[in-house]
Amino acid sequence: MVIQNIARYGEWESPITVGSVTSKSRALSSPRVHSGRTFYLETEETGNSCIVEISKDGLKDRLPPEYSASNTVYEYGGAAFDVMSDGRLMFSNKDNTVHVLDPDRGEVLRLVANPVLRYSNFNAHPTSAWVLAVEEDHERDTPDQVKNYVVAINGDTGKVKRIASGADFYYTPQFSPDGTKVAWLEWNHPYLPFNAAKLAWCDWLSDAEVDNFQELRDSEGAVEPRWGPDGTLYYGREINGYRQLFCTNPGKDTPSWIRLEGLEEAELGQIIWWQGSQTYCPLSKKHLIAAAVTHGAANLVLIDLQKFSWSQLAEPTTLSDMAFDAMARLSDHSALVIGSGTVTSQTLYRIHIDEESPRIEVIRKSSDEEFDPALYSRPEAVCFRAPEGTLPPLIIFAHGGPTGCAGPGLKLRTQFFTSRGYAFFYINYTGSTGYGREYRESLFGNWGITDADDAVECAEYFLSQGRVKPGGVGITGPSGGGYEVLQAMTRHPKTFTAGLCVCGVSNVKELGEFTHKLESKYIAALAIPQGTPDDLIDSIYYERSPIFHASQIEKPLMLIHGTKDTVVPIEQARAIVRVIEEGGGDIELVEAEGQGYTLDGSAKMWLEHEERWWEKTLVK
Repeated sequence: MVIQNIARYGEWESPITVGSVTSKSRALSSPRVHSGRTFYLETEETGNSCIVEISKDGLKDRLPPEYSASNTVYEYGGAAFDVMSDGRLMFSNKDNTVHVLDPDRGEVLRLVANPVLRYSNFNAHPTSAWVLAVEEDHERDTPDQVKNYVVAINGDTGKVKRIASGADFYYTPQFSPDGTKVAWLEWNHPYLPFNAAKLAWCDWLSDAEVDNFQELRDSEGAVEPRWGPDGTLYYGREINGYRQLFCTNPGKDTPSWIRLEGLEEAELGQIIWWQGSQTYCPLSKKHLIAAAVTHGAANLVLIDLQKFSWSQLAEPTTLSDMAFDAMARLSDHSALVIGSGTVTSQTLYRIHIDEESPRIEVIRKSSDEEFDPALYSRPEAVCFRAPEGTLPPLIIFAHGGPTGCAGPGLKLRTQFFTSRGYAFFYINYTGSTGYGREYRESLFGNWGITDADDAVECAEYFLSQGRVKPGGVGITGPSGGGYEVLQAMTRHPKTFTAGLCVCGVSNVKELGEFTHKLESKYIAALAIPQGTPDDLIDSIYYERSPIFHASQIEKPLMLIHGTKDTVVPIEQARAIVRVIEEGGGDIELVEAEGQGYTLDGSAKMWLEHEERWWEKTLVK
């Protein structure tokens, strides 16, 4: 006999606990391969990042526990390690020092330790001790004075040599397979990487000498430069409104569009603020694998470079969300891929293409717990019994960025709420990536208006369809998504029942004046329409800043913010809290002591406060 319990939406019993989401889960990234040895990063609940080797005897954590492979270049950080030609690993530690690790002995040698210099995006030379990196110089620590370079670091001596300078920004330096060339992306203020980053390269000579600097014409907006094993240089660039793959042989050929029928409106190569994205991977002269993103959902495809054809490698249930530093070549016929599917949490896979049909092998899952797939909310309807005549409360989640995207891959944090009876909706509002250039650029000049109104329209749609509880709609999001929370609640004070703003923006002009170098011109591009007269700019900043309209907020609001946030300083939260408190509003601020922009070490605290908040405001 089956006994059914009846419980209100939001109060269902669920086996997915806070511990399931935090202490029993980990983030996986950055697969790296050299001479048959394979490594990747695991980031724990504390925010500590370990370097793990995939060996014949299983998984081995090779980084001593006092270290964490991370950095704060461009404040967000970037790819934190690579495997050198002799099998040692060069990595940046959490304090921005650079070290070399002997993975067999566990010995760590400090190479570079300068309090004003930071390093990221490591890429090792195939036969020597030199390793490329992006260097960031904070000797003059203001956004307009911070300098960036492409450098080479010698893993034996610690010598650092600057090989590219003069541009405001550099991303993703890469050695060619034979070690004779170096390629990278560069761009300057006031432009943004999405439409201004150019592909450049030079010849690499002995002892870190370089020559013959060139840049590829018509490569504006390039992303993810990647060398194929035969020396072909690939990159992503927008054409006809969508980002497609191109290839060139430096010094010999003009760029060629890898035109794939059926993928002309897919996005290949990722636009993201975090440097070091790897969402496609050349395997051989014939084959390349890629995450092709259409309407925000990724499809893992195998591309035949000779026939200009493609085929699907995995079902969406297994892989439909692959982002950031997610792929690495193993051989002509295999690769490592990190991603999640609609019923599969983030997993590290080994993909084999040399058989009659592709074979996908699980290497590491991001969660130690297994749940019945029937528990997971999916695009299909999943029915649970609840009191008759009631509807679930709805949580609308606005991703950060705002130039970002929420994919459909399984996230235990989301399932934590859906398995308790909440409806949960990720909104890819105007300005999101994965939908083509027109949709992405529609936010520029309209930030704080169009995106906030999108969230309101979303709430009104679900309410009009009778699918969610009237008086039970909450909105949340981090960073740019947190700004959307505040804007939605000031512009439309009666729509949402409650809000939860995480590391959000309350004063737009002040953020533009005090944020870090990478995004210091981004704020103006987002908020100020092109051609606006100078004497009207301040009035637009005033209009778009929630702190000056906080008296319009009628419903309960919680803010969570890291005290060491260098992207959106915590004063942005403290200031709007003071204004709301003075007006007698229902406001709560949770300060994450010692935490930065991503709240990496506060995942448990964040989830516990969020659960309490929605139970109090949406359920009770």
